[in-house]
Amino acid sequence: MEAIKLTPACKDYLWGGNRLKNEFGKQSEQDIIAETWELSCHPDGSSTIAEGKEKGKTLARYLEEQGKALLGKNCEAFEDFPILIKLIDAKENLSVQVHPDNGYAAQVEHQQGKTEMWYVVDCEPGAALYYGLNREVTKQEFQKHMEDGTLLEVLNRVKVHPGDVFFIEAGTIHAIGAGILIAEIQQNSNVTYRVYDYDRTDAQGNKRPLHIQKALDVAALKPAPVRKWEKHLASCRYFTVDKIETNTAVAIDSDEKSFHHLLCLDGIGKVEWKDGKLEFQKGDSVFLPAGLGACKVSGNFQALHTWIPAPPSYRIGIDLGGTNIAVGIVDENLQLVAKHSVPTQAERPYQQIVEDMAKAVFTAMKEAGVSLEQCTSVGIGSPGICDSETGTVIYTNNIKWENVPLTAELQKWIPLPCYLSNDANCAALGEVAAGAAKGCKNAVLLTLGTGVGGGIILDGKIFAGCHSAGAELGHTVLVKDGEPCTCGRRGCLEVYASASALIRQAKRAAEKNPDSLLWKLCGGDLERMDARIPFEAERQGDETAKQVVKEYVACLSEGVINFVNIFRPEYVILGGGVCNEGARLLDPINDCVRRLCFGSDKVEPPKVVRAKLGNDAGIIGAAVLK
Repeated sequence: MEAIKLTPACKDYLWGGNRLKNEFGKQSEQDIIAETWELSCHPDGSSTIAEGKEKGKTLARYLEEQGKALLGKNCEAFEDFPILIKLIDAKENLSVQVHPDNGYAAQVEHQQGKTEMWYVVDCEPGAALYYGLNREVTKQEFQKHMEDGTLLEVLNRVKVHPGDVFFIEAGTIHAIGAGILIAEIQQNSNVTYRVYDYDRTDAQGNKRPLHIQKALDVAALKPAPVRKWEKHLASCRYFTVDKIETNTAVAIDSDEKSFHHLLCLDGIGKVEWKDGKLEFQKGDSVFLPAGLGACKVSGNFQALHTWIPAPPSYRIGIDLGGTNIAVGIVDENLQLVAKHSVPTQAERPYQQIVEDMAKAVFTAMKEAGVSLEQCTSVGIGSPGICDSETGTVIYTNNIKWENVPLTAELQKWIPLPCYLSNDANCAALGEVAAGAAKGCKNAVLLTLGTGVGGGIILDGKIFAGCHSAGAELGHTVLVKDGEPCTCGRRGCLEVYASASALIRQAKRAAEKNPDSLLWKLCGGDLERMDARIPFEAERQGDETAKQVVKEYVACLSEGVINFVNIFRPEYVILGGGVCNEGARLLDPINDCVRRLCFGSDKVEPPKVVRAKLGNDAGIIGAAVLK
């Protein structure tokens, strides 16, 4: 086993220059070298072995003969060679493009999607590229800009400097500008959808086609996030890239986990391993097979060092509802990488519902390109009283279950550690783990819907009380002998602070005040009243609506203050459609908390904030159960 120097496949696209020939020693019969595919097993252009007895053999053929063990265990999750590394010399502007993700590319193109990174090796003064959009646009706007040739108006133009790094996730609209020389590390794919091409024509005078419909299907129509890594230039599930800049020596352990690759950008150096050595210089591409062992890389050089990281681990989150079962695959950064939903059909035996739950999990895993072996656990958020110790749903009115061994039944289908909690608890945990209260350890969540759901997080853990039957915050009494509640008591918080309560109070007020704007906004039919209408009427100055909203906010505020005095959380999180009112709802509640909660003049009171994750909170919270 030995390190291998590679010769690239060269591409002569019309926008290319001659810097790769003149400065990096690339050889080609073509006048232009736009790209060199430095590490490639792609059928559109494979690298070849540059020296030794295997000289001239494609890397793809060599690996086929020697076996995939040379790629390493981290590559076993990939069907094909995982990456493609290029040098790109843009003498002129490249077309504006967007790449599909794996799911779309597999379905439409029958190959991988394309996420990539750019490292700016060199550039002319003032050179720039396009990275995402400068504002969010609709699909209709995006299509019109493509068809009118005015897309540059909404692109984010970024001036570049040597050493800049850009992470181009699938779906990000992008283009390399003239005068830039880039090293590109990408998924092993040649799929791209052109969306703007500067009205250029080919040798026959024909404009190159745009891929408008496919671009509409895959493009992220908002500004691209700026990704930065503390320890690497870039890292994702497909590749990790570092820059080596040294005049001494560095160590690379090319063990059984992954192959390593060096792309020398400047200077000279050498790689030494147990049984040999290989010298390299500016422009050289060096492949270190997995299992080569400890390597010493020395000299005076700059190089990009790429390898394949360990496959990421995932968790499965399930939000069981009376109407639908929502399933999500959650990555190590607590991001949802795939979701799938199926009807619950709650009247069926629980075994059939759990079977569909498991099938939904498998569908989501397939969409995410994730195997069961990559998943560490599965969590379920269920309505009702849930015994987290035994994984049993003791009782839920939504699905008419009693004493259902939910986790044990699911493990017949999915052999992973399985955890269970109440769905509101999971929503609270999700908001603390990845949402509005991310980073805090103590929070209370109130969901304002048909009723008032509650979730409590104390010291980073769900508080559910004895038999996991606590945290029914909506059924704490606000008004003694008040209005009847569905739980059998009177005056519960949810009778006054749920979205249903707001609608009921608005109807009553409208009946007493026939001239109120509430009638007009619901079209003269009080059955069409919703929680938005009272706020809209208040905005328009309706006195009746003002009183309805004032009373609703006052009741909700009293409930929030009670929970602040009991738990003293860092945040109180409000969820549900009513919270779309934003500051009109939250500002007066925060004002009440500051004025009225115990000790507010001595200790900073908690903030009342809007839930951030929406319906995904329950999935993410279930996924992080343990």
